[in-house]
Amino acid sequence: MSIYKTNTLPGRTVITAAEEKFLWFSGTDYLGMGHNEAFRTFLKDGLENYGNHFGSSRNNTLQLNVYDEAEGLFAAFTGSPSALIVSSGMWAGQLVMKEIENLVHSRSETERIKYHYAPRVHPALWGNYFKPETASWKNWAYDVVQEINNSTTRTAHVICTDATGSPMVEEFDFSIFNVLPPSQNTWLIVDESHALGITGDDGRGFWKSLDRISGINKIILSSLNKALGIPGGVILSNKLTINQLRRSPWFAGASPPAPAYMHALKMMLNTLLYAKLHSDLIQNIRYFEQKLSAGKLFESIHNYPVFCSKNLALFDHLLENKIMASCFSYPMPTDAPVTRIVISALHQKEDLDKLAEVCKLFISLG
Repeated sequence: MSIYKTNTLPGRTVITAAEEKFLWFSGTDYLGMGHNEAFRTFLKDGLENYGNHFGSSRNNTLQLNVYDEAEGLFAAFTGSPSALIVSSGMWAGQLVMKEIENLVHSRSETERIKYHYAPRVHPALWGNYFKPETASWKNWAYDVVQEINNSTTRTAHVICTDATGSPMVEEFDFSIFNVLPPSQNTWLIVDESHALGITGDDGRGFWKSLDRISGINKIILSSLNKALGIPGGVILSNKLTINQLRRSPWFAGASPPAPAYMHALKMMLNTLLYAKLHSDLIQNIRYFEQKLSAGKLFESIHNYPVFCSKNLALFDHLLENKIMASCFSYPMPTDAPVTRIVISALHQKEDLDKLAEVCKLFISLG
């Protein structure tokens, strides 16, 4: 696996430490926030008002309003009843998994907890008794539903899955879970780190879709550091669950994101700029799909910015034509590498023309 170093933040292009310039089609900065001038202005204002960081527990005697304000706006943005912002998406997942048994026992009389981990579920949701699942996501989900329907009411079930497959992109049909019986003993926990800011109306994410599954407990968590450009994470659920998590020692003992970024998040939501950038991203995705009309080269999802291939020769072909994608083993070093092309809101039509041309050339070479 080739490694390239750079001294500058990539955007549409990247210049390596060896002074080579490439078109950049990688990473997870789907909305191009790393180079967004409005966001930088909001962040600068936040730094002037709040300083560089907040060295305190969020549960301390003195509390900054900006965190509660950002959480309220973000809950409204996603449509969820309540939100809790933490320092990273990974910690959002691990906080939930550390507290899930306390949450389960607080809602019902439970003798046993059964965990159901989806195929390739992100490590953020790895918890007690985790073991990799080898079935397809659809077959796994059907088996989970059947097991829950056949289990006793004294068994709690914790279902852990991503909203969208990664690193090999895959769309999941959550309507499978619509037939679950209403139960306080069933918990559906979803990591939407690669969906928030991309899927749903204006990129508002997965909550409204998941909310159609009635009668069970639902928790969504996500990194904010991908599409939305905020170095932090978020947990979405009903107010009771969020209040319980907020009282957790795992929450109280962890440092929060810098308050300047919470100010920037508030401003991005108030000015509807995320929706504008989401529109730009969708236009770029559709333009590339129209230009790449020949052959079945990629695994992809409609209106989704990631295009994947298990053909390792594609990565080298792209490099030879001055396009840098990604190709590395993830999440385990033993996993097979995936060539992953990512379109962002930053890309211009000439970038997408070049990418389509080089991909069609690869197809023609056979």
